[in-house]
Amino acid sequence: MPRLLLMENAASAVAREVLLVADRHVGEIVIICGEGDNGGDGFAIARHLCVAGRSVRVATIGEPRGDAARTMANIARAMGLPVTAFTPLEPPRAPGIVVDALLGTGCDRSVVGRHREAIEWMNGCGAPIVSVDLPSGIDADSGQPHGCAVRAALTVTFVAPKAGFKAAARWLGAVVVAGIGAPAPR
Repeated sequence: MPRLLLMENAASAVAREVLLVADRHVGEIVIICGEGDNGGDGFAIARHLCVAGRSVRVATIGEPRGDAARTMANIARAMGLPVTAFTPLEPPRAPGIVVDALLGTGCDRSVVGRHREAIEWMNGCGAPIVSVDLPSGIDADSGQPHGCAVRAALTVTFVAPKAGFKAAARWLGAVVVAGIGAPAPR
């Protein structure tokens, strides 16, 4: 299946869950996007939430690297969604909800620099965090953090729980497994 289609399906599934959380929290939805496919999901989630009438803001750590993620970022920007670079000196205003689309399943080394600053900001902002696929900083296989990790209130994961979810329980919050059109592993 094309990566762009999987990304769109993932974003739609996460947006549905964020809207359920948003019904209980007032304020802007801030989406923290990284450079990979997880960030591409975040840009597409922002679009879905905007179309649903929610106030959204995207804060980025770098520019999308892959074609699908770049396409989602370009669509969000063409819609006029507010997109700014995340900086620790001027983090986003206090949000009602944060969507963690920073690091995905490929996180395999210690989280440092701006990524670490973004995770620390998310954990300290006081808003519920919805993580895309798994909390940023968590190793999908071992469930252990790579130095630091997001503490999510809700994790929307795709196709099936990750191998490390049992060990990562204290970072996951509630878990929703969403289908994205790809078959589950055997």
